Amino acid sequence: MIIWILNSESGIKLLYKSFLRTDADEDIVSGFLSAFYHFSMVEFHEELESIEMGGLRWIYILEPEFNLLFVAADTKNIKTEMLMGKLNVIRKAFIKEYEEILTKRKKSWEGDLNVFTPFLKVIEDYNTQWHEMESVAHVADYFDILGIFQQLLIMFHNILENRMYSKSKIEIIDLIEKRYKAVGNKKKFKDQEELKNISFSKDSWFNIIDINLIKCDKELVLDYLEIILKEIINAFKKVKGDNLCYKYFNEEGIYAYIYNNMKLLKDLKLDLFFLESFLLL
Repeated sequence: MIIWILNSESGIKLLYKSFLRTDADEDIVSGFLSAFYHFSMVEFHEELESIEMGGLRWIYILEPEFNLLFVAADTKNIKTEMLMGKLNVIRKAFIKEYEEILTKRKKSWEGDLNVFTPFLKVIEDYNTQWHEMESVAHVADYFDILGIFQQLLIMFHNILENRMYSKSKIEIIDLIEKRYKAVGNKKKFKDQEELKNISFSKDSWFNIIDINLIKCDKELVLDYLEIILKEIINAFKKVKGDNLCYKYFNEEGIYAYIYNNMKLLKDLKLDLFFLESFLLL
């Protein structure tokens, strides 16, 4: 995230803080941001709130009482609402901290601007808090994802143990073992130490040591689990056929589990994967 606090008329920079690596000259950009904002007001007769430019998402908030323009920029994967919310927090905190000074200056920015420098620490503290919150949210999502896969693996194991004759059970487990080894030998997954926390054996079935996976590459682990789950479904289908698989999955409560957790699956962006995997039998 990059933050500018500017005089909206002159483009004078009161504060600048960047948490992104950039080669841009902060003073030149400050003037450009103010000019660009005024251009939108003149040409389009409306305030500019959000644009995408230079590979970044830009948010503007005008504080007309003090002729202040607050600007934030961040990568495009950050939602506009999230960035706007952060900038609003900074805007309110800045005005609260310096309202007396801003009122005395009466929109004039002549004099020492170093009086605002201590606020950089406030911005840094906010940014640290936001990163910590995002990290907690990431971990919570990750645990949810691992929990869903763990539950489905338990359900598959229950089907094998409680609904299969010995011959079918052995055939399915043999197929799963074969495909498990083949997936592990794929270039993308081979020699990935973190994937050793997802193990399989004929006797103990699958074991996911989720606490050790938290520091791993989330996308890599998710791709791996999705492929493994598809291979398990394919093994069941090859041995028992689509109709019996549908019957077993339904009786074990897999479809009910997916339906009851659809909101969570949507939030985790896993809904389409599970619908395609289980409903397109």
